[in-house]
Amino acid sequence: MRLRDLLAAPMPGLELLTGADALLEREISWVATTDLLDPGRYLNGGELVLTGLVWRREPRDSERFARAVAEAGAAAVAAGDASGAPIPPDLIRACRTHRTPLFRVPTELAFATLTEHLARQLSAERAADIGSVLERHGRLVSASAAGTALAPILELLAQDVGMPCWVLTPAARPVAASHEPMPPPEAEATVREALRAGQLPARIRRRSVFAISSGSRLTDWYLVFDGDYERWDPRRQALAWKAAAVLAIERERLAARRAPLRQLGAELVRLIAEDGGAAEIAARADLVGVGSDTEVQALALAGPAGQSGAILRALLEDVAEEVRLRLPAALKPGAPESGPGSGPGSGAGAGSISEPDFPIAEFPDHAVALVPGPPPDVAAQLRDLLGAMAAGLGRERLAIGVGSRRAAGLRATVDEARHALRIGRARSDQVSVIGHEELASHVLLLSGLPEDVRVAYRDRLLGPLRAYDALHRSDLEATLEAFLACSTSWTRCAEQMHVHVNTLRYRVARIEELTGRSLADLETQVDLFLALRLR
Repeated sequence: MRLRDLLAAPMPGLELLTGADALLEREISWVATTDLLDPGRYLNGGELVLTGLVWRREPRDSERFARAVAEAGAAAVAAGDASGAPIPPDLIRACRTHRTPLFRVPTELAFATLTEHLARQLSAERAADIGSVLERHGRLVSASAAGTALAPILELLAQDVGMPCWVLTPAARPVAASHEPMPPPEAEATVREALRAGQLPARIRRRSVFAISSGSRLTDWYLVFDGDYERWDPRRQALAWKAAAVLAIERERLAARRAPLRQLGAELVRLIAEDGGAAEIAARADLVGVGSDTEVQALALAGPAGQSGAILRALLEDVAEEVRLRLPAALKPGAPESGPGSGPGSGAGAGSISEPDFPIAEFPDHAVALVPGPPPDVAAQLRDLLGAMAAGLGRERLAIGVGSRRAAGLRATVDEARHALRIGRARSDQVSVIGHEELASHVLLLSGLPEDVRVAYRDRLLGPLRAYDALHRSDLEATLEAFLACSTSWTRCAEQMHVHVNTLRYRVARIEELTGRSLADLETQVDLFLALRLR
């Protein structure tokens, strides 16, 4: 109910004393009766404040009262004196100054009568709002049940809330939109802040972001609206919450349609990883489109407990359009196993789910995927992707190993991915993506050592240097690292460390004395280099 409606209501003698036309468009949320000089702490915003002016002792009280009411966000003031005296001019001036409409309530109109009338009107409107929300929810569910496209749901939602809305992945890839796609830089900034947000929904810049929850920030989708949800009326807020829930159900329903194909893919990966029979592997490979002539790469991922498989699938769905273009027909969106409504022409911009599927199997502490028709450098693409998404991990860690594109067979590429994963897990970085090229490095050998052996080897060689540095506040360990990094070049190392060559010679001599090793010896250089890598 708007303030303007008060003037049209059968309220005899109610008179508007101050309030421009635009102010009369304010909505009334409820009625509050008060005789306090400062009623602000008892107001929530949007109230019509009824007062008998008992609080007014002197003209300056009007300013304090009007300011308190305005700062609390009240819609208007309705004042009346039981004696029938005119409204004090100082109150009219104060309400005008604070842009608060002021009505005069005549003596023949009891506050109780006005309150009862407004309560009936507001209760009826709230009941209508609830009915409208339920009816719209039914329309959303009907749109979801009618097919797999998300566009009808978002279009209905945009009509009802009166603003554009989008669905984005944690990598800012558009899944669906009610209007034109959000510009990529805006989408990336919005999702990046959503990943950092303590909880959702959240207001992010000029938009509101709701989670289409899947259990992890790295696999959730994000429902984004123009506007600030904190300023919405309860009906609009309820509709946004319900829409997020309906979209989550739709996502699960489409995943369930793909369950048979995904089960076959999981069986294939397990058979390969566990050295299954060639005939069994070939049969399942054909069913999921991984033929004998298909180029395949393997990825292994270790992430938060119980989420490795879901995160790996989400990352692969986001990684690159090139993956989709190079997929075998059986794995492309629109294949019979993928369910109706996800074929060509129903891409993300059209509002449907059109991600490719990948054979993925989960193991106790990691997941493994096969990537048919991989892009030229999937490891680099994953690093870029996770660089923007790392905020969604919180304090968790994530490591990915990538097998070779040129491996001799499926088992070899899976083995390489798992070896690369072992290197990534041995590192202290929050996110590690290890390509197969690092498997030809000493890092692979070091990552395979038991932890107690690694510690003993490192401490045996570097312990004396660390003890000396701690006692004398020197930097012999850093000098050793720089000297080996410069291939034991005296001149280059001295320049890099900004010291005289004679100073460097003194420090190297002290290192040799403490370790009992000669740095002119290649084996010593290798031993100390590896010890430094074990830190």
